[in-house]
Amino acid sequence: MSLLKNNIQLFVLFGIFTFLFFWQKFAWVSLFLIPIFLAFFLEFFYFLRLRKNIIKEATMIKNSLIYRVSAGDFYIYSLSFFMALFALASLFLNLISYEKQDGFFLFVLLPLFLFFFKQKLQLQFLDNAYNDFRIIILSSLILALLYAIFNGVVNPIQSFNLEDFNQSIIHYKNSKFFVFDLISQILTLINALKEYFLYSLGLFWFRVLNFIFDFINFFIFCSFVAYLYNFAFKAKKKTYVFVFSFFITLASFFIVEDKNQNPKAYQKELVLMMNNLSFLKEQNLSMLQNDKDRLVKNLKQVQELLDKNAFEIGIWWFSKEKEELQKALNESLQ
Repeated sequence: MSLLKNNIQLFVLFGIFTFLFFWQKFAWVSLFLIPIFLAFFLEFFYFLRLRKNIIKEATMIKNSLIYRVSAGDFYIYSLSFFMALFALASLFLNLISYEKQDGFFLFVLLPLFLFFFKQKLQLQFLDNAYNDFRIIILSSLILALLYAIFNGVVNPIQSFNLEDFNQSIIHYKNSKFFVFDLISQILTLINALKEYFLYSLGLFWFRVLNFIFDFINFFIFCSFVAYLYNFAFKAKKKTYVFVFSFFITLASFFIVEDKNQNPKAYQKELVLMMNNLSFLKEQNLSMLQNDKDRLVKNLKQVQELLDKNAFEIGIWWFSKEKEELQKALNESLQ
């Protein structure tokens, strides 16, 4: 009990662990999002209140009317509440889309980076929420870049054709809780459409844009997890943070993901529609190629005609070649 009382901040990491492992099986794991929301709220509140006080001291005269009016923290509470909601929603969506390689960056490198920068910069800056923000952004930027490079070099996507799209939307991560299940379907569909569209631009742009998307998404994901670690590091025993993080990373490799196996009605319709669109696209391309070949052939015949003299043109005028060329030109103009 004494350990829990003195290190209550660790419950936030336990909330991440519980949700990550059991969101596909139980609806009650959503209760573990509450301490995560409270941690976000407190971290954002400390940051915004400190920022407000810095601005007040720099721009307002003490004991003036506007100084006294801005003494309350109501709007700070309100803004912190909505920021915490946004952070929780973003974290929730990323945890549903969690991949095993994410664990090494989030639960091993991230706390090490945060702790390292805190130790190195503690003699340069005051220890407060404003400088915590700088450390969080710096750590998240570095890790997001490393993550994007890792995905682009070690785990590159070579292609994403129509069959990959079909398999992706059908075999999504399902959940016994219908809300989580619906959100997972939507996320999988959006990601599959994104990958399919990007691949249609060509392999080079597919990899470049995927690198950018990986960097931005993981930077946001990493930033919000970093805020939770910043909250957890307020525990008296910081060693427990690293121990628990290592445990989460190790255990995440043993997560058995439940994936949907039976196509739903809308998925069948969507697969059929995408197949038809792909077929029409291929047909149109074939027709365009045939039209181009026919036009080139006709132009060559016209060029040959221009090289003839008047006598040869007179003979050609009554030949079968003239009828064939006229027929081909009429077909091209239709």
